[in-house]
Amino acid sequence: MFSLWASDRPKRLILKSMFPLFQRVSAFLLSWATLLFAGHLSAQSVPDTHAKVELIAEQSNVPSGNPLWVGVLFRLDKGWHIYWQNPGDSGEPPKVEWQLLRGLVAGPIRWPQPIRLEAGTIVDYGYEGRVLLMAPIKAAGAGKTLSATAIAADVKYIICREMCIAARAHLTLSKPPGGDWVGWHTLFQQTQQQLPKTPPAGWKISAESNGSQFIISVRGTPAVQGARFFPLDPNQVENSSPQGFASNQSGFRLILKKSDQMLKPISALRGVIVLSSGFAFEVATPVVSAK
Repeated sequence: MFSLWASDRPKRLILKSMFPLFQRVSAFLLSWATLLFAGHLSAQSVPDTHAKVELIAEQSNVPSGNPLWVGVLFRLDKGWHIYWQNPGDSGEPPKVEWQLLRGLVAGPIRWPQPIRLEAGTIVDYGYEGRVLLMAPIKAAGAGKTLSATAIAADVKYIICREMCIAARAHLTLSKPPGGDWVGWHTLFQQTQQQLPKTPPAGWKISAESNGSQFIISVRGTPAVQGARFFPLDPNQVENSSPQGFASNQSGFRLILKKSDQMLKPISALRGVIVLSSGFAFEVATPVVSAK
């Protein structure tokens, strides 16, 4: 909604190809500042943001005691992207402020596995095309049927291509086309399959700090052709550096370069391992020093 400009020439957009790091890092900072001063503007009063954003529900209602799954659905123009919960070298993840009836509570957003977004020496983590950020809505106590009505959300997000745009939208629950909930139910089920899973019980995962590298070892897996680690915490892993991969009969290893911005040793590595097969698994493992 709001374009960014360089300080020496107001309203002059900075292209990533000219100043990639400065533009991408400055973009989200300046964009959020713009939003703070433009909070009185409604979503309808600003230009197209290269994204269609809706608030949808998996079904019209659920029995008492069950969560009602709702989600912010982004349909992004070709070439544009938004960010994962760890955006990488730049950017900012979407932020959702729920507006719920008294007695309803929103759970945390479930983040589908991200993709790697490369622009020269800048590497970010995020989403292109269509993505659903879903969350469960629950009743704080026993009650009646939970209905997909009177649920709203204020959403702030950064969307980027050659430039970054800060956007905001006030969303109320949309009704499915033709009143048919089957399509949306299917979309929620598909998104569930894209969420990182808990590693199988037979996996043995460890992490070692060795000089300028972290080495993640995974044992007890079937044959793996390739894997990539997406760090959950910023400034631990050098996002733009290639990740080493080696497999053997008992599992595989990932070799990660430590971030130059890591100021002190870390006690754990958290993130998502995405296999070449497309399956993704959550990782949270202590880091031990090499002997």
